[in-house]
Amino acid sequence: MRDEDWPSFPPGYAARLCLENAFETACRAAAQDNAEDGLLLWVDRQDRCEAAVVLRPLDTIDVALTLSYVGILGLHDGLAAVAPAETPASIDWPDRLLVNEACVGGIRVAHGPLVEKQGMSDVPDWLVIGIAVQMTGSAEDDAPGVELEYTNLAEEGCGEVAVPKLVEAFSRHMLLWLDRWQEEGIEPVRRAVLHNLRDKQLNIEPNGDAWRQDGATKTWRGLREALRRPSWVLPEPVGSAS
Repeated sequence: MRDEDWPSFPPGYAARLCLENAFETACRAAAQDNAEDGLLLWVDRQDRCEAAVVLRPLDTIDVALTLSYVGILGLHDGLAAVAPAETPASIDWPDRLLVNEACVGGIRVAHGPLVEKQGMSDVPDWLVIGIAVQMTGSAEDDAPGVELEYTNLAEEGCGEVAVPKLVEAFSRHMLLWLDRWQEEGIEPVRRAVLHNLRDKQLNIEPNGDAWRQDGATKTWRGLREALRRPSWVLPEPVGSAS
């Protein structure tokens, strides 16, 4: 990669390239105590944007998991900053990034063992927020656009968006929301997620859980359970670049 193509990361991050699977690499590094707070790993490939950030929370697990909203807002706003202005991006609770109401990727979250920090118990030793966004489709796909649930940025008019710029934009916007989360709590983050949700009938509680009213029935979904595994699985393009 040429020096001029290297992303410009804001202060607070220690950014490094990794060969593959930034999320799993970051989790291993954090578990082995080889990752400081703010470590950002990313993969230099053209077909998919992959990155992961290691955090060292000082809050209990239920509070720390609301950082997932910081991650999805960072990804949503980061895409909005580099995509054409008319790009219709939205969020599908709790972890999907949509363009034209089809999934282009999202976030995933993992955390370490719950320990005691600064006199508080049930604090995750570490927390990793990973992102993945499909940039292009498979060269073997002879009918692009037929799949309705998933899409990619190139098919949605964002073909000029490059991985380094998207990683850079994500890092900047995630940091902005992280600062607000730390200074003002979950409320401004919660409001921003609600504003960008595709499902306008969904409500988010201050603790991060969500619910929607279906007639006389109120359906609840707990954030902790919803984040145990990602709700999205991106296809692996044939002959993908890495």
